[in-house]
Amino acid sequence: MSRSKLQARSLQEVNTALKVLLKQREEDKTELEERILSAVKELIIPYIKDLRKTQLDPRQSSYLSILESNLANIIYPFSYKLSSKFSNLTPKEIKVATFLKEQKTSKEIAELLDVSPRAIDFHRGNLRKKFGLRNKGANLMSYLLSMKT
Repeated sequence: MSRSKLQARSLQEVNTALKVLLKQREEDKTELEERILSAVKELIIPYIKDLRKTQLDPRQSSYLSILESNLANIIYPFSYKLSSKFSNLTPKEIKVATFLKEQKTSKEIAELLDVSPRAIDFHRGNLRKKFGLRNKGANLMSYLLSMKT
């Protein structure tokens, strides 16, 4: 076999090995994202919800809202993986959908995103339209909860 053919074969083998490593890296990344998301949902969010039910003064309530918002901003990139079918959502719609999946009310979402409840209702309407749920009697939150994260 000629030297150039040996080099070509060697490059193909290296290329194949790199593809395998890249695939493994993506799988590891997905697994890590799922573990982080699961940990936050199971170990942190229940305590935040319990705190929200207690008598907080306005300053404490504000800090808790900031904590919720920042936590949501940290986890929402991997808590809401969209298929290409849903890639036409705006960043705000993705945030609203993520909060809905966490079973937050429009009022709670509005406080976290610092917008009016009517703005959240507007985004909910857009989500229903984009998911094809308008005039079908389907519940948006149920639909989002049925989607895989």
